[in-house]
Amino acid sequence: MQWAPLVLLPQAGPAFSVTNDPGAPGTAYVATMGSGLLRSDDGKVWHDIGGSGLPKNLWRVAIDAANGPKGNPPIYVGGAGGGFFKSLDGAKTWEILNKGLSGKALNVRSIALGNGLILIGTSNGVYKTTDGGKSWQPMGLQGFDVSSVAFAKYNPPVIILAGIDGASNPGSRLQGTQDLSGKWAPLKQGVPGDLVVSSIKSGPVHSQDNFRTVFVAGSGGVYKSDDDGQSFAQVAGLPAQGFGSLALSPADPNIIYTASDGGGGASGGVWRTTDRGATWVQISGGLATKAVTALSVGADSPATLFAIAWDPDKPAVLPYSLSDAQAQPQGTAEPGHCPEGNSDCPPLAASSPGVAVSFPVVLPTPCSSPISSPSATPSTGASAAALAAATPTAASPTASESGGPSPSRSLGCLPSPPPGGSPRNDLPLGIALVVIGVLLLVLAGRFWIVRRRREIPAGDS
Repeated sequence: MQWAPLVLLPQAGPAFSVTNDPGAPGTAYVATMGSGLLRSDDGKVWHDIGGSGLPKNLWRVAIDAANGPKGNPPIYVGGAGGGFFKSLDGAKTWEILNKGLSGKALNVRSIALGNGLILIGTSNGVYKTTDGGKSWQPMGLQGFDVSSVAFAKYNPPVIILAGIDGASNPGSRLQGTQDLSGKWAPLKQGVPGDLVVSSIKSGPVHSQDNFRTVFVAGSGGVYKSDDDGQSFAQVAGLPAQGFGSLALSPADPNIIYTASDGGGGASGGVWRTTDRGATWVQISGGLATKAVTALSVGADSPATLFAIAWDPDKPAVLPYSLSDAQAQPQGTAEPGHCPEGNSDCPPLAASSPGVAVSFPVVLPTPCSSPISSPSATPSTGASAAALAAATPTAASPTASESGGPSPSRSLGCLPSPPPGGSPRNDLPLGIALVVIGVLLLVLAGRFWIVRRRREIPAGDS
């Protein structure tokens, strides 16, 4: 298979976000650093659909599959210092929605869509809105540069993951929270604490086990979780280097794509798995420049992919497309999440029925995994950090640290708790009640004896 080059994007900085139109997978939207929001229906012409309504430096674009209140799929854009924008009329007009955002929070690096809910990852933590962006409330991790935020589980208890790639490290750059509480916990089971996180994605519910598989890409490679982010394991079959982009098939949880810029060299490219990360093959034929900075996959079959590469020497932003006939999705994409609160979306399929009461469950030593690669070691630099450094000054995040050593592997794992969350070796309730009763009788007897002795006159003793 060969990637087909599209018409070059306007000369500017690298692009970190591309997405397929949910209703027309052959149409691409690209958020650029320097040229605003661009769309192409045929790969031959790029149209500026932001106009004067959007800033030119943009981090992210996201489109919901369900129609919004005005009959069009909502389009959301995160600005590099300009804040949050949305269009409900097919990009004809744009609304700036920054109430509750200020300072570094206007650097919107990631957008996650949920049922009546929108989350954003910013250079000052995570924010949420339940009214379509009219007002924003901080949801924790303030003071940290959040590169990615994603839902690991949509139905209650809602589980959200966030990744950090700035210099500050709150114990782990991969964090998790439950039910919008804003109480974040470091996720360390199977993930290096100093992993510089570039991207987090969750796929559709798998029919066999009713879970959404979660993938994390960063400085040390790609990591996978099959339990809503409670534990991870590094996938085998990928080179030991940084990975910055993930694209999960909307219609098939087994098909995942990941991309690397190779540190700006020839070791970058695109890889694909059709078995949920157990094995990977490189599909980089036709990429004249392999420093891939953005990746997306459509819901069609065979799937249409878009990749954006960055050549800093020219400089040039190079878009490519691919129809992946070797991995045709088997399934139907979810109809959307309805972040505007409209009732067009049916309830999402329940996922993860066995999630423990407390989240996350962090073991002192990561458990081994059949898909772990003990020999794989992370790269010494972070792909996402290197790319971010190439963006305009106003858009640049805090400098990222390099990736650290891979976690140790343990052959023995602690037993998992049963569905109720209580371990199997608890004292049976009946025995516990009997023990408590005996203790109470002993205490009562001692109290009676002491009192009786005090009532007896000294001469009678």
